This record gives sequence, structure tokens and C-alpha cells, in this order.
Amino acid sequence: MLDQGYVEEKMCPIGLASFLLADKWIPIIIRDIALFDRRTFNDIINNNEEGISTGSLSSRLKQMLHLNLLQVERSEEHIQKKMYYLTEAGISFVPILWHLAAWTQEFRNPSQGNVESVKRYSSDRMAINSHINILRKIHIEKTIQPEPNWWV
Repeated sequence: MLDQGYVEEKMCPIGLASFLLADKWIPIIIRDIALFDRRTFNDIINNNEEGISTGSLSSRLKQMLHLNLLQVERSEEHIQKKMYYLTEAGISFVPILWHLAAWTQEFRNPSQGNVESVKRYSSDRMAINSHINILRKIHIEKTIQPEPNWWV
């Protein structure tokens, strides 16, 4: 395994981003937390349409904590329940997800049922900025609790 310090000093920005983030599950986990407010392990595992395994989810959450994409807090409801929140780094990844969605809409054939819900974020910069500001209130400031599908 490469030493992360070596990687960060020797790789170009695209290569480094690919090394750190190019994983099938990381964008999906960020999507689940940012868009669907799935902030516990059980919420993610039980509602993930792509079928992530418990082992994959556990290792990716640890990796995302290490990369400072997430922070974890104990739930007030139950001492063993952990709540995952996006950090500023995690929130700043969300526009990348919107751009990935726009790319697949243009060049591939994604599920049409899901295309409509993400279409406005494909090119509307104001919608993306508004979305990011609300994510900050949910995950950083913790001043609001989102309703299901609040972003649609």
C-alpha cells in the first residue's frame, strides 16, 4: 500500500482525487446521506438500492471518516446509535455528484424515474448553491432537520 504522504506529494490533483475517492460506494454513501438523510448505518444498509454489503459499508464509512468527508456523533436516542454527518469536504463533493448525474443523463441511459428529480441540479448553479447552503445547516450547523426528499 502506498504511503498517503507520498501519494499527496507525488500525484497530480486528478490522480490524487482518483486514488482517494474513486470507489463505487463513496459517491453513493454521500448521496444517501446528503439527499435521503440516511445518517445511520442501518438507514444506509436497509435503504441502499445498489446493495452495499455490511462489510463494504463499514470499511467505506471508516475511510470517509479518515478522509474527513464525514464526522460521527452518538445519537441522543440510543447510546450505541451513531449518526453520520457530512463535513465541509463531504458537502463540497455533492456538486460533483450533480455533475456526474448530468454526464450520465447526456451520454448514458439512467433510470428515467430518477432523472427528473436530479435534472434541475444538472445545470442550475443557483439550485446547487441553495442545496449546499441547506446541507450546511443540516450537517455543520445542525439547525434544521430535513423532511424526506426536501431537495426535490
